[in-house]
Amino acid sequence: MIKEANSPESKQAARSYLSAMAKEKEANAKRHEKMAVTTGGKAVSQAKFKEHCLTLAKEFRAEAEEYKKAADDLK
Repeated sequence: MIKEANSPESKQAARSYLSAMAKEKEANAKRHEKMAVTTGGKAVSQAKFKEHCLTLAKEFRAEAEEYKKAADDLK
C-alpha cells in the first residue's frame, strides 16, 4: 500500500496508517517504561524485568521513529 501510494488520497491513507502505527509503538514504549518502575519481587528478578522492559521500550520507540519518518517521506 505504501509503495503504491501515488495519488494524494493514497498518500494520505498511507500517512494515516503510518502515523497510527507510530502512535501505537510510542504507547507500547510508554507502557513498558511504566512497567519498568514497578516494585516487588526479588532484587535480581526485578532488575532483569526492568532491563527487559526498558529494552522493549527502546525498541518500540525506534520503530515509532521509523514509522514517523516513513510518513514524513510520503509528503
